[in-house]
Amino acid sequence: MDYCSLMSGSWGNCHFVRAGETSLLIDAGQSGKRILTNMAMAGYGDGSSLSAILVTHAHRDHIAGVGVLARRLKLPVYATEGTWFEMGAIAEEIPQEYKHIIDPSEKWRIGSIDLEAFPTSHDALESVGYVLRQDDDRGIGIATDCGVFTNRMERILQDLPLLVLEANHDVEMLRKGRYPFYLKKRIAGIDGHLSNEDAAAGLLRILGRKTRQVVLAHLSQENNTPEKALKAVSEMLLGKGLMLSVAPRCTPGECISI
Repeated sequence: MDYCSLMSGSWGNCHFVRAGETSLLIDAGQSGKRILTNMAMAGYGDGSSLSAILVTHAHRDHIAGVGVLARRLKLPVYATEGTWFEMGAIAEEIPQEYKHIIDPSEKWRIGSIDLEAFPTSHDALESVGYVLRQDDDRGIGIATDCGVFTNRMERILQDLPLLVLEANHDVEMLRKGRYPFYLKKRIAGIDGHLSNEDAAAGLLRILGRKTRQVVLAHLSQENNTPEKALKAVSEMLLGKGLMLSVAPRCTPGECISI
């Protein structure tokens, strides 16, 4: 099972996961051209082998390229009913036969990958994260855009080999930064984004004997740095024996096999 972040942050978000002959994108938050360029840069081809797109929520940095990729590559798109509603014009551009509504209480399968969605605490209608498994020993949890680390997240993300988790902001950088107060309040609120410390505290609750690698994602360009995120999280996870990395903003990250 392979994972690669193709881009991460407010510039755009897109994750690539492959298991056997099945290849998925989780979110497509930049132009279709940019996403396919980054996919090729990472060594995953021209997109013709993709099986589907999963959408976490309807903010533009997660859906900008969904419509064009679905039409061009004839890809099914999976999202909650609330996300389809909020996608509006983008949803209208996607042929009806490509649209699939998911229920966060159900599990389903695409090719070689077993899938499960779970609600996230964010200011988007029916936003979700995903767990993708090939078998009991190969699984990936992806959770970004989370204001708080919920009990449901803790249960579903427990003891996965690879975790991709938001570490959006450094608390002091956000507090002292140039954003207006209402935006700072939104980011730090329960429907906003996890801080570096929030991410580390959440990770401490879900790490298990199978967990080998953690990718910190969706870092704020304005209110965080890779160095601060890595330092804050690694200090709290000292002695856990994990491989810890940060997903780059505009370019593909490390290609990870589990």
